[in-house]
Amino acid sequence: MRSDKAPIPGCENGVCGADVPPLIGSVLTGVGMTVAQAAAALERGERVALTDVQERIVHEWAMARL
Repeated sequence: MRSDKAPIPGCENGVCGADVPPLIGSVLTGVGMTVAQAAAALERGERVALTDVQERIVHEWAMARL
């Protein structure tokens, strides 16, 4: 993500202010699945409604499992 503005302190990771956190524990908020369940669903070719941040979390989790 490129921006000509300096990042807002505490917002460098893409989750800011009143945003709902992308996950609580291992459960993806708004999805009702754990990170592992979402990764398995995506591997099966299912569509999972993830935010960009959640998608990155699931992808990084799956890559670490290889």
